[in-house]
Amino acid sequence: MLAGTLDYKSHLASFLQLRDAALPCSERSSPLRVYMYDLPARFNIGLMDPEFGANETVTAANFPAWRWKHGLWRQHSVEYWMMASLMYEGDDRVAVRVSDPVSADVFVVPFFSSASFDLHVKSMRAVNTVDEKLQVEIVNFLRVSEYWKRSGGRDHVIPVHHPNAFRHHRGKIRGKLHKILSGIEDVVYDEAHASQEGFKASTEQMRSSKFCLHPAGDTPSSCRLFDAIVSHCVPVIVSNKIELPYESELDYNEFSIFFSDDEALIPGYVVSKLREISKEKWTTMWFKLKTIAHHFKFEYPPKKDDAVNMIWKQVRQKVPAIKLSVHRSRRLKIPDRWR
Repeated sequence: MLAGTLDYKSHLASFLQLRDAALPCSERSSPLRVYMYDLPARFNIGLMDPEFGANETVTAANFPAWRWKHGLWRQHSVEYWMMASLMYEGDDRVAVRVSDPVSADVFVVPFFSSASFDLHVKSMRAVNTVDEKLQVEIVNFLRVSEYWKRSGGRDHVIPVHHPNAFRHHRGKIRGKLHKILSGIEDVVYDEAHASQEGFKASTEQMRSSKFCLHPAGDTPSSCRLFDAIVSHCVPVIVSNKIELPYESELDYNEFSIFFSDDEALIPGYVVSKLREISKEKWTTMWFKLKTIAHHFKFEYPPKKDDAVNMIWKQVRQKVPAIKLSVHRSRRLKIPDRWR
């Protein structure tokens, strides 16, 4: 440490001003440059729309608007919205599609893995399915891609949203909570199905409720939390450690209630704590939900800070770390321990 009267704060402030001045505003807020591979329709929109030929090229001109009411496709539709946003050529975009891969920040592989699994896999014991063949095609395609090999895939975005890989771990906490909460006054705990009728019933219940439970042990793709938010129902999140979307930009404590797994499994604990929340606090959280709900809605054309643009923002935040990792790996003679 140095003794004296050095005004380090003013020096630091000057340095920060110089640093910011060195970065033009256009660079700090420039859109994410995305190169999307031109895969035939059988890998993406052709899985949802049989009018597309298997090898037909998907373009902005023939890309179909969302019209499907299939419950699971609605729940696992992020691949569609990300691809649609890159097809859009309007202004004020967080991510823009580029035709030159050399100029790209990230690469997108437009494979609708969720739709493929739902359409082609009828049994978990099935082998040599169309879904499996499509996956093998994708893997082989990427293995010979110059840009995949250049980064080891670090800068590639492959949306994988179907919960099947987590099927053995679902519902452990949820099942116990069902027993604890059943029969309690003012508590509705029903099992809904991924159908149009099930979504409608759940939405109506959420809109008429003050709090909506989001238990741990469910799949990462569960839309219960997001449905609660857009229904302006304060989420009650039960988890010891959960990754939440956009948390670098949103403080979930402002509009959500959290309980650990152990707390939630104490009979009567959750309900008693919720009853203690004042009307003023609940109203504040409810108003906050109304201001952030649009972040969880997919739109086309994309709208400012809607769900797909928030996803692209999260991807953009990862770009500096991706580039650092790629640059380090190129110069190191031994495997990078930070990889």
